[in-house]
Amino acid sequence: MTGPILSIVIASAGMLLSASAVALDSPGQTRAAETTALEQTTAPATCDTAQHHQLDFWVGDWRVFDAETNQLVAFERVEKHSEGCIVQENLTFLTDKYRRPGVKYRLAGIGVNRFDGENWLQMWADNQWGAIFLRGAPDAGGNMVFVTVIPSRKRDVKLVYENRPDGTVRILQYVAPAGSGKWVKYGDLINRPNR
Repeated sequence: MTGPILSIVIASAGMLLSASAVALDSPGQTRAAETTALEQTTAPATCDTAQHHQLDFWVGDWRVFDAETNQLVAFERVEKHSEGCIVQENLTFLTDKYRRPGVKYRLAGIGVNRFDGENWLQMWADNQWGAIFLRGAPDAGGNMVFVTVIPSRKRDVKLVYENRPDGTVRILQYVAPAGSGKWVKYGDLINRPNR
């Protein structure tokens, strides 16, 4: 990712994660709410704990295939940087899969992932549908499961990242009406190493 775009994404994520609430005293006036000192956080001082390595299986250069048709649909690069604290995804589609109606170009976007000491956080932004913010953790089977924190377009999104024994990563995508928990699969992608 280029410098200016990465700077904007990281600055935006920082504002989301560190902004304190603002309380209204009276119309037109605001005051900052109390904040917690960083020294009191439960986040580890370094990014080399077992939890910080939970997404390492996803790091790499990938060819992305539709699981149902076995068609190559995208390229994805997932990298760790910033002392191993950030897992960054860059995804570019080669097909019209996920293209928004009326848009003349194909889907491309970025994801920024970070373990905050308790959960994984993911912020996804793209050139078609906007942005979503998700929280994640491993499930009982060792898969990483992310679910939206705030509904996007009146719906919740769930992403399941499966680390498969053959070296591939399967990404199952689900959607549900906001707050309903009635998940319907809308995507099934297989990441294969781009060798």
